[in-house]
Amino acid sequence: MNSITERRVIHQVKIDPKISAPKIAASTSNTLGRSVSAETVRRVLRKAGYNGRVARKKPLIGKRNRVKRLKFTKEHILKPRQFWNEVIFSDESKFSIFGSDRRRMVWRKPNTSYHSKHTIPTVKHGGGSVMVWGCNDPKHTAFVVKEWLLYHCRNQLNTPLQSSDLNVIENLWSHLERAVQKHQITSKEQLKSVLQEELLNITPETTRHLVESMPRQLEAVISAKCYATKY
Repeated sequence: MNSITERRVIHQVKIDPKISAPKIAASTSNTLGRSVSAETVRRVLRKAGYNGRVARKKPLIGKRNRVKRLKFTKEHILKPRQFWNEVIFSDESKFSIFGSDRRRMVWRKPNTSYHSKHTIPTVKHGGGSVMVWGCNDPKHTAFVVKEWLLYHCRNQLNTPLQSSDLNVIENLWSHLERAVQKHQITSKEQLKSVLQEELLNITPETTRHLVESMPRQLEAVISAKCYATKY
């Protein structure tokens, strides 16, 4: 494979990092009129600094939501630690018995795992996983609830949609999920039991570190131009 063909291979990955080596090989073979193997493609990409990695799954963030994320970040990035210590973070989550993820590979260079082209966009509560524990009841947004919050919680922290990286409880859910995955779970009842057990194992030190990470999370959003971050 000459240098021009190698550049074409690399260009395909730049345009679509999720394209597979066999697909690039087939396209290149058609262009050259001779057979090119997928392994040859992989070798060219590795030489150029690209490696096949599992794509990270991150919430889908549109243009309008990026604007809201920027506004929220600018309003809160200079808040002192005491401010975050007084915030009650809340949100729901779901856990699956066997996990929910069909892995997808992506070609990328080191330290680019959270670039928008290298992630799999997700939508909250999408997919076919089993809801076993959550708090997404419509009554939580009913007028009576909003009215109660108005009189009892005057200062509400309304994070933008699809912004789990701006709510540290999402990091707590990830911590809990990793703990749950260490168990061999075969039933929904067992999953509920393990969740309760692992929830009790979460230490105040863990939650303190998460709350103290908020300024770093806000800085990460700015650095990522309001796209998804590692948080």
